[in-house]
Amino acid sequence: MPPEPRNPSDDPTRIAHLLNHIRMHAGATEMSLAHTTGVELGYIHDVLAGRRFPTRSFTHRYARACGADPQVLLMVWQDERARRQRPRP
Repeated sequence: MPPEPRNPSDDPTRIAHLLNHIRMHAGATEMSLAHTTGVELGYIHDVLAGRRFPTRSFTHRYARACGADPQVLLMVWQDERARRQRPRP
């Protein structure tokens, strides 16, 4: 029996994809973002790879560093956080 198709909203790296897109659009490197946001490069790697969920504070600083609207990105962050906290069936 073939596996059920995945729902894109169940992707644990959904916010990582968005953050990567914002970074590329801004032309920023991971190194420059680590410096600008005040976090270690390893943290940036983990967040952008979807291995770690970013903090609210980091998400705000990341948006500003990339020239994105922090309020919009924080709404996405909050939605993603709430989705991740819901129990899975």
